[in-house]
Amino acid sequence: MELMGINWIEWVGYIASFIVLISLAMRSIVKIRIYNFIGCIAYVYYGYLTGLLPISLTNLSIAIINVYYLYQIFTKKKLFKLVKAELDSSYCHHFLENHQKEIELQTPIENVTGLNTCFYVLHGNVISGILAGNKDEDGLFDIKLDFITVPYRNFKINDHDYYSHKITSLKTTAKDIPHANYLKNMGFKNFNDHSQIYARTL
Repeated sequence: MELMGINWIEWVGYIASFIVLISLAMRSIVKIRIYNFIGCIAYVYYGYLTGLLPISLTNLSIAIINVYYLYQIFTKKKLFKLVKAELDSSYCHHFLENHQKEIELQTPIENVTGLNTCFYVLHGNVISGILAGNKDEDGLFDIKLDFITVPYRNFKINDHDYYSHKITSLKTTAKDIPHANYLKNMGFKNFNDHSQIYARTL
């Protein structure tokens, strides 16, 4: 059977190549792995149909590697670390401006620059996000911005070492239902069903 003069088996190869190409255009590490896995499985099938065993074995191996790393992402908490940031520093301004559109879905940039406490969220040595709010003398940290960049959003994040920064409790406002569900998963409680304010004692 042919389509546009091309044998259907060749189409399997073209589709596999296209899916792998799409995976390389993704910004999210998780999406890269998922699309690459699908493309590899398509290549395994293509290798089987054409009798090209090396193609099947190579792509099956890559598919298994993708499954392994996806398992790590979805089940293992990654080591993220909080490092104190200065809101008036050039780099912090650069970070906020570079991600302004997404950050302003949570809060206006001008509101962030007026906060008294800010942290970079590091994954290894890479800045993967920013956490900012107001901390009072009793150690209550009122979070106004909890932003993670696209590549790291699907990672399970460990509970930050707030104690080293003299933070004893957290408070924040849920922006929408998905955010509220995220807060609940992180141990926050809503003490008033009609309020969007969530709190957590560390």
